[in-house]
Amino acid sequence: MRTTSRASRRLLCVVLSFGLFGCKDPIGTTCSFEGSGFTASDNCRHRCLDTRSIQCPDGREIRPRMCSGAPGCEPGTCAANEVCYHVADPFEVESYCLPANVCGPLDADALADWSTHSMEHAAGLRAESAARKARALEHTTVPGPVLENTP
Repeated sequence: MRTTSRASRRLLCVVLSFGLFGCKDPIGTTCSFEGSGFTASDNCRHRCLDTRSIQCPDGREIRPRMCSGAPGCEPGTCAANEVCYHVADPFEVESYCLPANVCGPLDADALADWSTHSMEHAAGLRAESAARKARALEHTTVPGPVLENTP
Protein backbone atom coordinates (compact mmCIF):
# COMPACT_ATOMS: atom_id res chain seq x y z
CA MET A 1 0.00 0.00 0.00
CA ARG A 2 2.81 2.36 0.88
CA THR A 3 4.60 1.82 -2.43
CA THR A 4 1.36 2.50 -4.32
CA SER A 5 0.91 5.90 -2.66
CA ARG A 6 4.59 6.75 -3.25
CA ALA A 7 4.28 5.75 -6.90
CA SER A 8 1.08 7.78 -7.19
CA ARG A 9 2.79 10.85 -5.74
CA ARG A 10 5.70 10.48 -8.15
CA LEU A 11 3.33 10.13 -11.08
CA LEU A 12 1.42 13.21 -9.93
CA CYS A 13 4.69 15.20 -9.71
CA VAL A 14 5.66 14.14 -13.23
CA VAL A 15 2.22 15.09 -14.60
CA LEU A 16 2.34 18.46 -12.82
CA SER A 17 5.85 19.11 -14.13
CA PHE A 18 4.67 18.52 -17.68
CA GLY A 19 1.66 20.71 -17.03
CA LEU A 20 3.78 23.56 -15.70
CA PHE A 21 6.88 23.30 -17.86
CA GLY A 22 6.23 20.83 -20.66
CA CYS A 23 3.95 23.02 -22.74
CA LYS A 24 6.54 25.63 -23.59
CA ASP A 25 9.21 25.29 -26.26
CA PRO A 26 12.91 24.63 -25.50
CA ILE A 27 16.06 26.56 -26.40
CA GLY A 28 16.53 27.32 -30.10
CA THR A 29 12.84 27.06 -31.04
CA THR A 30 11.47 29.92 -33.14
CA CYS A 31 9.52 32.39 -30.99
CA SER A 32 5.95 33.40 -31.58
CA PHE A 33 3.91 35.89 -29.56
CA GLU A 34 0.22 35.94 -28.73
CA GLY A 35 -1.66 38.97 -27.48
CA SER A 36 -0.20 42.43 -27.05
CA GLY A 37 1.03 44.81 -24.38
CA PHE A 38 1.21 43.48 -20.83
CA THR A 39 -0.86 40.43 -21.69
CA ALA A 40 1.43 39.26 -24.52
CA SER A 41 2.97 35.83 -24.07
CA ASP A 42 5.37 33.71 -26.08
CA ASN A 43 5.79 30.01 -26.69
CA CYS A 44 9.18 29.77 -24.93
CA ARG A 45 9.91 27.81 -21.80
CA HIS A 46 12.20 30.65 -20.64
CA ARG A 47 12.57 33.85 -22.75
CA CYS A 48 12.11 34.86 -26.37
CA LEU A 49 15.44 36.38 -27.40
CA ASP A 50 13.64 38.66 -29.87
CA THR A 51 13.07 40.98 -26.88
CA ARG A 52 16.80 41.17 -25.95
CA SER A 53 19.77 42.68 -27.78
CA ILE A 54 22.68 40.28 -28.03
CA GLN A 55 26.16 41.59 -28.84
CA CYS A 56 27.97 38.93 -30.87
CA PRO A 57 31.75 38.47 -30.52
CA ASP A 58 32.28 40.07 -33.96
CA GLY A 59 30.46 43.25 -32.84
CA ARG A 60 27.12 42.58 -34.53
CA GLU A 61 24.02 43.22 -32.45
CA ILE A 62 21.22 40.73 -33.04
CA ARG A 63 17.73 39.98 -31.73
CA PRO A 64 17.23 36.36 -32.75
CA ARG A 65 13.63 35.22 -32.88
CA MET A 66 14.33 32.06 -30.87
CA CYS A 67 13.82 30.74 -27.35
CA SER A 68 16.63 31.00 -24.79
CA GLY A 69 17.72 28.30 -22.43
CA ALA A 70 17.76 28.54 -18.65
CA PRO A 71 18.12 31.97 -17.02
CA GLY A 72 20.55 32.85 -14.24
CA CYS A 73 23.61 31.15 -15.73
CA GLU A 74 27.30 31.83 -15.19
CA PRO A 75 30.13 31.17 -17.68
CA GLY A 76 30.63 27.43 -18.06
CA THR A 77 27.31 26.38 -16.48
CA CYS A 78 25.18 25.84 -19.61
CA ALA A 79 24.70 22.48 -21.31
CA ALA A 80 26.81 21.29 -24.24
CA ASN A 81 26.20 23.34 -27.40
CA GLU A 82 25.04 26.30 -25.30
CA VAL A 83 26.77 29.45 -24.04
CA CYS A 84 25.95 31.68 -21.07
CA TYR A 85 25.24 35.24 -22.18
CA HIS A 86 24.83 38.19 -19.78
CA VAL A 87 22.46 40.85 -21.09
CA ALA A 88 23.99 44.35 -21.12
CA ASP A 89 21.50 45.93 -18.73
CA PRO A 90 22.64 48.80 -16.48
CA PHE A 91 20.12 47.94 -13.75
CA GLU A 92 19.40 44.21 -13.62
CA VAL A 93 21.57 41.09 -13.56
CA GLU A 94 20.11 39.02 -16.39
CA SER A 95 21.70 36.03 -18.12
CA TYR A 96 20.51 33.15 -20.27
CA CYS A 97 21.91 30.05 -21.89
CA LEU A 98 21.88 30.58 -25.67
CA PRO A 99 22.43 28.14 -28.52
CA ALA A 100 26.20 28.15 -29.11
CA ASN A 101 25.69 28.92 -32.82
CA VAL A 102 23.39 31.95 -32.31
CA CYS A 103 26.12 34.25 -33.71
CA GLY A 104 27.50 31.67 -36.13
CA PRO A 105 30.02 28.89 -35.61
CA LEU A 106 32.49 29.57 -32.78
CA ASP A 107 35.05 27.23 -31.24
CA ALA A 108 35.04 26.39 -27.52
CA ASP A 109 37.65 29.03 -26.65
CA ALA A 110 35.74 31.78 -28.47
CA LEU A 111 32.51 30.76 -26.71
CA ALA A 112 34.21 30.84 -23.30
CA ASP A 113 35.74 34.27 -24.04
CA TRP A 114 32.38 35.61 -25.25
CA SER A 115 30.60 34.36 -22.15
CA THR A 116 33.18 35.91 -19.81
CA HIS A 117 33.27 39.18 -21.77
CA SER A 118 29.46 39.52 -21.72
CA MET A 119 29.45 39.00 -17.93
CA GLU A 120 32.23 41.57 -17.38
CA HIS A 121 30.64 44.09 -19.78
CA ALA A 122 27.22 43.82 -18.08
CA ALA A 123 28.84 44.18 -14.62
CA GLY A 124 30.72 47.25 -15.86
CA LEU A 125 27.51 48.87 -17.09
CA ARG A 126 25.83 48.25 -13.72
CA ALA A 127 28.86 49.73 -11.88
CA GLU A 128 28.83 52.84 -14.11
CA SER A 129 25.10 53.27 -13.55
CA ALA A 130 25.50 52.93 -9.77
CA ALA A 131 28.36 55.48 -9.79
CA ARG A 132 26.26 57.98 -11.79
CA LYS A 133 23.38 57.50 -9.37
CA ALA A 134 25.69 58.03 -6.37
CA ARG A 135 27.12 61.23 -7.92
CA ALA A 136 23.63 62.52 -8.61
CA LEU A 137 22.61 61.86 -5.02
CA GLU A 138 25.70 63.70 -3.73
CA HIS A 139 24.67 66.81 -5.63
CA THR A 140 21.05 66.68 -4.52
CA THR A 141 20.27 68.88 -1.55
CA VAL A 142 17.72 67.61 0.86
CA PRO A 143 16.17 70.24 3.10
CA GLY A 144 16.77 69.62 6.77
CA PRO A 145 14.24 70.09 9.53
CA VAL A 146 13.05 73.64 10.13
CA LEU A 147 14.03 74.75 13.60
CA GLU A 148 12.05 77.46 15.25
CA ASN A 149 13.79 80.25 17.03
CA THR A 150 12.31 80.46 20.50
CA PRO A 151 13.38 83.19 22.96
